[in-house]
Amino acid sequence: MLKIIRVGALDGNKLDIELSNGSLILFDMHPLMAEPDFAALLEDDRILYPRTDGSRVYWQSWQNGPSLTVERLMQLIQTP
Repeated sequence: MLKIIRVGALDGNKLDIELSNGSLILFDMHPLMAEPDFAALLEDDRILYPRTDGSRVYWQSWQNGPSLTVERLMQLIQTP
């Protein structure tokens, strides 16, 4: 099972994600900006501070904020 080893923000809309199999993903967040929870990350610059617990990328928030699981990331990068 793939795990997220590390995640970082490259700018306001790209994530640098390292997986346990050694793969690196440069993930463009632009398609997710249509979702209100992800769009809100841009408003207060939280998008620049992603975290991971190994199974998902998330952003700390005073409430349950948006997150991306490994499975969803794989689906998104395979969608044309």
